Amino acid sequence: MAVQNTLPDPNNRISASGDDGSGSYGPGFASVTLTSQQPILMNRSNSGLAFRSINKYQKWMVDIRYNSLTKAEFDIVYPFLLERQASLEAFFVELPQYGNTSAGDKEISISAVAGSTSLTLANTTNINVGDMFFVDIAADDVHVKAYKVTKITNNTLTVSPQIQRAITATASPTAEVAKFGTPRLRVVAPPGDIQYSVDAKGLYSFSVKLEETLS
Repeated sequence: MAVQNTLPDPNNRISASGDDGSGSYGPGFASVTLTSQQPILMNRSNSGLAFRSINKYQKWMVDIRYNSLTKAEFDIVYPFLLERQASLEAFFVELPQYGNTSAGDKEISISAVAGSTSLTLANTTNINVGDMFFVDIAADDVHVKAYKVTKITNNTLTVSPQIQRAITATASPTAEVAKFGTPRLRVVAPPGDIQYSVDAKGLYSFSVKLEETLS
């Protein structure tokens, strides 16, 4: 079996040895706060005109809060996070709250250059403005950026942020795919505190802040 590199949740199991596909399912999220962090630089002329430019790359920030957990539930997710905080190892987190299972997977039908804000699909049936997705490119497993749909024109999406890496469309309908069902982010637990508390009933209160990373 492969090592589990997705935060354990009701869709992703982890064994005692850290493998996926067996063992225990992780607890569900009570809430997920998603923040788009895009620093902007703005200067003003003496006459009051504003000049704006993007100062840094965009990244998603994720704040996950759990309901009160039993020790068994807590010991599924906390050791997973603690190990990756210590090693600064990146992992994936799935965000079903931001998914669109009706849209599912869509073939990318036209190549897209890095820096573009447009992505053309074979069809946009059931896709909505505001949907989140990631791409699955058979020839490029480094393309792990997640995107949001801001406009839909025929079969072309306007997305934010900009396309991170060039996408070359091929004749295969499964080689370049936009996946809307369960969006995922590649994240790290930044250095700092991962804090929890235990109440008199032995229930654990726990939350974690994560940030997107592409490497």
